[in-house]
Amino acid sequence: MELSKQYAAELEKRVGGQQRHGNWYFTLEQIKQLPGIIKSFDQIDDLAISPYHITENSIMEAYWCILSIKVVEEVQDKFDVLLSETGKRSLKGLEHHYIEQWDYTYYEILKGDVKGFIDSVSRYIRYMEKREPLLREEYDEPDQLDQGFYYEIW
Repeated sequence: MELSKQYAAELEKRVGGQQRHGNWYFTLEQIKQLPGIIKSFDQIDDLAISPYHITENSIMEAYWCILSIKVVEEVQDKFDVLLSETGKRSLKGLEHHYIEQWDYTYYEILKGDVKGFIDSVSRYIRYMEKREPLLREEYDEPDQLDQGFYYEIW
């Protein structure tokens, strides 16, 4: 089993989670347990956490807020990676909010750097604590009682 799936299984065992649309999802409050789980495993591998807005009838991914952590032999400058991804030559050509978002959602961590990995997950959680209310303003539908943001670990 992939390590990220093991993290998710342990999180589900500890806090429950919700199975919807065939997958396991966790609230941000539940995701806050993830750093402790990673620490107890004392192993790291690539990880992604995708936020979704889920209602009674739909599911929509907030794809620009996906956490992506790659475990690598050599860390590249994250902003050089951003420029490569966007085809830009300079950060001046990118809007500030896009640069900030990348800073909180994309990480390369050296193999074996469990502390750096946990710090990255924790930093992402703090970022989403601030972002989620803004996303709710954008995504929440009137008259939908059962809706909210949930996160999938993969």
